[in-house]
Amino acid sequence: MERDETDLADVIDFADAPGAALALPSHPPDPPTPGFPWIAAITPVGGAVVLWAITGSALSLAFAALGPVVAVASVLDARRQGRRMQRTGAAERAERLAALRTSVAARHELERTAAWRRVAPARPILDARRPLDWRDGDAGHLVLGRGTTRSALRVDGTAVDADDRELLARAARLDGAPVLAVAEGGIGVIGEPALARSAARALLVQVAHRCRPGTVAIAVPPGDDWAWATELPHRRGPMVVRLVDATLRLDGTLGIDATLGQVDRGAAPHGEIVIAVAETADGLPIGLETVVVVASPGHAIVRRRGDGHGGRTIVPALVSLAEAGALAKRLATAGDREGVGPAAALPDAVPYDALEQPTARPGSRDTLRAAVGVVADGPLVLDLATLGPHAIVAGTTGSGKSEFLLAWIVALADGHPPERVSFLLVDFKGGASFEPVRALPHVAGIVTDLDEGEAERAVLSLRAELRHREAVLRDERVRGISELAPHVELPRLVLVVDEFQAMIERFPELGGVVADVAARGRSLGVHLVLASQRPNGVVREQVTANCAIRVSLRVMHASDSIAVVGSDGAASIGSETPGRGVVDAGDGRPLLFQSARVDPSAIDRLVRRTTGLRAARRPWVGPLPDRIPPDDLGLAAPASAVGAGSLAFGLLDDPDRQRHELAVWDPGADGHLLVVGAPGSGRSSALAAVASAASGAAAGPVVRIDGPASAQWDAMCAAVDAMRRGDGRGVIAIDDLDTRFRDWPDDHRQAARGMVEALLREGRGRGVAVVATAGSAHRLGSAIRELFGSTVVLRHPSRSDLVQAGGVGALWRADDPPGRGQWRGRRIQFVDAQPSPAADAGGVDAAEPDPPATAAAGGSPAGGAGAWAIVTATPRTDAAALRMQGHDPIVLDALVDPTVRAAIGLRTPTATGPRVVIGDADAWLANWALAAAMREEAAVVVHGGLREYRVLVRDGSLPPLLDEGVAQCWVLAPGATPRRSPWPPSSNN
Repeated sequence: MERDETDLADVIDFADAPGAALALPSHPPDPPTPGFPWIAAITPVGGAVVLWAITGSALSLAFAALGPVVAVASVLDARRQGRRMQRTGAAERAERLAALRTSVAARHELERTAAWRRVAPARPILDARRPLDWRDGDAGHLVLGRGTTRSALRVDGTAVDADDRELLARAARLDGAPVLAVAEGGIGVIGEPALARSAARALLVQVAHRCRPGTVAIAVPPGDDWAWATELPHRRGPMVVRLVDATLRLDGTLGIDATLGQVDRGAAPHGEIVIAVAETADGLPIGLETVVVVASPGHAIVRRRGDGHGGRTIVPALVSLAEAGALAKRLATAGDREGVGPAAALPDAVPYDALEQPTARPGSRDTLRAAVGVVADGPLVLDLATLGPHAIVAGTTGSGKSEFLLAWIVALADGHPPERVSFLLVDFKGGASFEPVRALPHVAGIVTDLDEGEAERAVLSLRAELRHREAVLRDERVRGISELAPHVELPRLVLVVDEFQAMIERFPELGGVVADVAARGRSLGVHLVLASQRPNGVVREQVTANCAIRVSLRVMHASDSIAVVGSDGAASIGSETPGRGVVDAGDGRPLLFQSARVDPSAIDRLVRRTTGLRAARRPWVGPLPDRIPPDDLGLAAPASAVGAGSLAFGLLDDPDRQRHELAVWDPGADGHLLVVGAPGSGRSSALAAVASAASGAAAGPVVRIDGPASAQWDAMCAAVDAMRRGDGRGVIAIDDLDTRFRDWPDDHRQAARGMVEALLREGRGRGVAVVATAGSAHRLGSAIRELFGSTVVLRHPSRSDLVQAGGVGALWRADDPPGRGQWRGRRIQFVDAQPSPAADAGGVDAAEPDPPATAAAGGSPAGGAGAWAIVTATPRTDAAALRMQGHDPIVLDALVDPTVRAAIGLRTPTATGPRVVIGDADAWLANWALAAAMREEAAVVVHGGLREYRVLVRDGSLPPLLDEGVAQCWVLAPGATPRRSPWPPSSNN
């Protein structure tokens, strides 16, 4: 078969054609000619002669005849076997050839189907259900009709007979395939005028269906036969497809020259394609590559310039005038929708004030109509309530996407009051896009770039809003928001997200709540407007399925436009017209539109007009403030909201219920309170907040374990004693409990921990509440830590540290302000209340030590005692200090005679005061008799540590704690308990 450039193999890639190359079955070989078996024939003769010689019997010679007989029989049998094998091989090859013919037919069917699927012939194009295939201005190859072409199927092997040659010839031909012609070479159609024009219409139909308006201009001559083509949207473009009809009689002249004279010869910078119609070849213009001679509706011949044969027979593709007219109307409508038709002339800018907003029926909930721009035939009105319920907006940088969203918001607010529509605006470009409309009462909130914590709050708040709306509908016993009575306060909520892709990439968990809103929003009155540069692949399928309103402003890729509005029109919009886009308003018809532009004056007028209207309910509760003045705490809830015996000391964040509520501690129900946090996290101010709340609530005296160690000791001893007497109701506040007693002597430190444990263990049932802070809960030890019923976890250096402290890792924030933490799984902010002991009525502060206890009567440590027994670690130094006060101490050492007691005269004071005997522990131990006597009759003064104290005081209890670095001593009068006194003692103390 000669090569023809209209063959499919020249224009269609069959590299992916199904199946590998086929092969001819091998031809069975001819059987070999058998030779005569001479050895088999001679051997019996020789054997018979030998047998005769041995036996002498002439009968033995008869065996000599067997050799030739057997040899001849063998030759005959071999020939018979060869003929039979040849017949069997021929039969098997015939079967394989039949199977090969079947395979060739099947492969041809696949090839033919693929060929028709890859081209756009005229007949299927006329089907109104077939989608448009508008591309750039490349007409490519046009289908002339159906005929025989060269097949891409390959059959390997060499033909050995006529059957093989016939099969190879059949495999090389593809019957019923589309016969193509290169449009750019020009195509001429010859035949009876009606048939020739019908074939030319089929070619124009293909061009109009394939080439996008604006890239190709279709030029036809005047007259009724071609009037249908004037309705096509292909009016202008760099490529011109010119229809020349030499059969027309124009101005009294018949012929192609006259026709060309009637055709608009506008400039075609990218070239010109000619489709010519004539009754004979003489009427065609010169230089056409392809000529189709139409003899009848079922027969035509295709000829190409330079062909050496007489052409190729085809069944021509024909289109009637009515069919072409219907298609032209359909394409014209599509062109108008996509903004490429003659009716799509839009202004480059549309002032918002030029639009007339539709007015809603008073009290109506069933519409959200808003004019947001203009289309070819008037204003563009979008309605989320009836045609939504949600919308997707696409647009690259500079396309006017944010301005379109702003115009939509303003239009909705202009036509609907806050009790019917409210907005929650989320902007991941910093919030500047929506800042102009912040003052509108419709705007419930503007959320800018979220941090990790705010993303979690957003999820909880939106889900809480859905639950709230479900509850309202359930209480009103209606199925949807449109059925609510006018007096029910539940506006439609429009959630507008600019840069949705950026939000989802940072916080994927928000995708789930958006999908939830998309699924349930229609009946609940929650509408999504999701804007992104490339929504394709970002917005979940279950979300896009509910987004009937689709808007695509200018995008970079045709695939992005098609994914949003089902048309690639938005990809061809120029950057010089921001706000231009393609919209599907919910009816499935893409339309070119120009968005309105809102200037600040229009927004100012709207704000002034809506001033005084009741602001929309906020569905998104704001974050906790970084600082809460004490006076502001009462604004969160009335005082009656705090039960008797409970203390309100801060605010709890409850986004799941869309509110902030008081942080209330009820010691009787909640147990003791522990506040744990890193340095600088606000532990001390948190303690002050609780103490201040306790003082204001008249919960009993507030005892702060603070100040010098001696004051802390005394306060704890007093608190424990009061608790055990039954009159110790109040609040004990201890700051830095984990390190509070770290520098105390071992015995006092253990005793202090024991008192704290006693307050915790016994206090709850006796009206004593303990609130303490710690840098580390683990340093408290399990015995104390487990006695706290409630724990507030403030900021920690890391998430793992917070979790180890008992916090929820998801609530950890590295930048929490002082006083911010979590309690009971929710975020909390303490009141900013600094310690101020004097301001707390009824409070007892241990920040300053008690004044030194004065001596009893007589002006001495022992009241009326006439002697002091002083045990000290530095007797000589202390004796010198006493002498400077006028005393005459006797320095005791380990070698004093036991009779010294009589010489000292314990009961007889000196002229300058009481008798003073001073010594170290060893000296007093050596003079044990004197020590025993003085314990009974003298005041014991201990200036040292517990070792010195135990020498003269035979008591297992601990004396009061002395302050480190402060001149203090213990004084124990006969029959009294030890007390703390300044050192050196004087006659006045």
